[in-house]
Amino acid sequence: MNKNKNINWGKIAKYLDQEMDNEEQEAFEKIIQSDQEYNKLISSVQKMWNETKNKQNMIEVNTDSAWEKLKNRIENQKSATRQVENIRKSSYRKMYPAALRVAAVIIIAAGLSFVIFKSFISPRDFADRQLTVRSEPDRMMQTTLPDGSIVHIKANSVISYERKETGTRELALKGEAFFEITHDPDQPFIISTEQALVKVIGTSFSVQADNDNKTVNVYVESGLVELTNKRREDPSMLIEPGYIGILTENGIEKKINENENYLSWKTGKLEFRETGLSEVIADLNHTYGTNIIFGNPEVAECHFTGTFLNHQPVDTVLEVLKTAFNLDIERMRSDIILSGDGCKSVQAD
Repeated sequence: MNKNKNINWGKIAKYLDQEMDNEEQEAFEKIIQSDQEYNKLISSVQKMWNETKNKQNMIEVNTDSAWEKLKNRIENQKSATRQVENIRKSSYRKMYPAALRVAAVIIIAAGLSFVIFKSFISPRDFADRQLTVRSEPDRMMQTTLPDGSIVHIKANSVISYERKETGTRELALKGEAFFEITHDPDQPFIISTEQALVKVIGTSFSVQADNDNKTVNVYVESGLVELTNKRREDPSMLIEPGYIGILTENGIEKKINENENYLSWKTGKLEFRETGLSEVIADLNHTYGTNIIFGNPEVAECHFTGTFLNHQPVDTVLEVLKTAFNLDIERMRSDIILSGDGCKSVQAD
């Protein structure tokens, strides 16, 4: 299929909803069968559309907005100036429960556009497109950028990728993510946070942007990155493997990473060896995005040895600590409060 050819969304919508008469359907299917790429496009759309229609516990909802979002997104990705056909008149289909009505429309548009984008756009076109990914509040996710780089996105974080006309690859980050960047010396990769710029020199590393405290932490696992303060004229700093670059309002410094749990949110593994509970809780808060505090400061002086694998939920970890140190756990709004005299009790025993 000629990539400059318009996608006839009106006919696709009509075909999927079985609104064509026999003659029109037969003619449209001949077009599909005669063009391998168009066939692949229709198959991808139809599969996801059917999956959406067949969900249980559904209600009536207008699907025009979903198709409009889908059509606009794909066509805008192909050409900002391209004109597209009008979407068919109002029709109704079964979709998600009322509480998910708006989300269902977004899922259709985003999900279908991704399938079509992957199937229809050529690799070069695909690499030039923008991409925004938002992780769920309580779950990390992994995504592959158009240039082949892999990003592990921590829960409640957002990345926005764009390849400029100059070839420079730029990514804006809110939250925290771990990057495995595809090396390309002719196309620099730059990560931007509110406070910092991170220039990549073919590497794997993590970036944590804490906008509340106006700090950025960059941990390098391999390769090199260049850390720059966007708001000051301080010299940039090269961060080598094993180091954490720390950018604050006062400047940039680096130190060796001695915390084996620094990437536990990505690896799913937490390991402690006679570790003070103050450090254990700090790791839990970083890993799970929680706010666990001590109701009794003496509890922080306890030491814990144990290993948690496979992304164990924070509640599971807390139950183990509760049992080990006879702790009381209280939840108050966004805080989790640990209190009691568990260490004293264990020592007395």
